[in-house]
Amino acid sequence: MRKTLILWLLIVPQVALGQQSVPAPTAESTAHRHLGFFLHLDIGVGYLSTSSSQAAGGSSLSGAALPLSIVIGGAVAEDWIIAGDLWGAAGPSPSGWEWGATVLSGAGLNVTHYFMPANVFVSLTPSFTALIIDNGLGFVERTKTGFGGKLAVGKEWWVSDHWGLGVAAEGFFAVNKDNGSGSTGSWTTFGGGLVFSATYN
Repeated sequence: MRKTLILWLLIVPQVALGQQSVPAPTAESTAHRHLGFFLHLDIGVGYLSTSSSQAAGGSSLSGAALPLSIVIGGAVAEDWIIAGDLWGAAGPSPSGWEWGATVLSGAGLNVTHYFMPANVFVSLTPSFTALIIDNGLGFVERTKTGFGGKLAVGKEWWVSDHWGLGVAAEGFFAVNKDNGSGSTGSWTTFGGGLVFSATYN
């Protein structure tokens, strides 16, 4: 009995000391990784071209444009982003038309995937779209809501633990029915550009 008690007194402190010496696990760093909340802003320069079917007048116009977007969402898995995307492209003075401004706008569900560690991304946004043409003299042509999409491929560089700056090439399209009374025509719009981005993730 005495030997058992002595053995017990010798073993218990050693076990306790062994447990105390195990270091606590450290939290895994999220720096330079695509996890959690996602915010992406971009703006750039590009081109916008739209044309109407014969039933909508057979007109066409094209010119320089200003593409921009704001994307807010989060990572559903590392490097995979699901987000809402509000985007648009404004052509202030298109050629081929006497009117002075054309705006294509879209709202859709954005899916972005980052290829790490290169920090290269591919982004796709199927969207509801609308086209607005303003002659600057009080008359505005608005189409019905249609369908379109935006595709972007780009690269970003980390400038802090969670902010990245980058550049991307993007293209977009939309098909919208004419809003004229009794019209069966439609407008088809294509465009693209080079945008500069800022992303928090």
